[in-house]
Amino acid sequence: MSSARISKTAAKVATNIRRELASESNLRVLEALPAFRADEHLPKKLRRLLDRLDAAEHDKPLRKMLRRS
Repeated sequence: MSSARISKTAAKVATNIRRELASESNLRVLEALPAFRADEHLPKKLRRLLDRLDAAEHDKPLRKMLRRS
C-alpha cells in the first residue's frame, strides 16, 4: 500500500472518529461518566479555569471544535 493511500485512509478514519465523538448520543454518555466530572475539592484557581472553559464551550459547540482539530 502506498504512503499516499495510507495517509488518505488515516485522514478518513480521523474524520470518522471526530464525527462519532461529537455525536449527541456520545456527548450525553460522556457527560454522565464520573471520570468526566470535576472533583468538588479542586483549588479555586483551577475551578475558575474550568468555569472559563465551560463558558467557552457553550459559545462554540463541541462539534465545531472537533471539526477544526
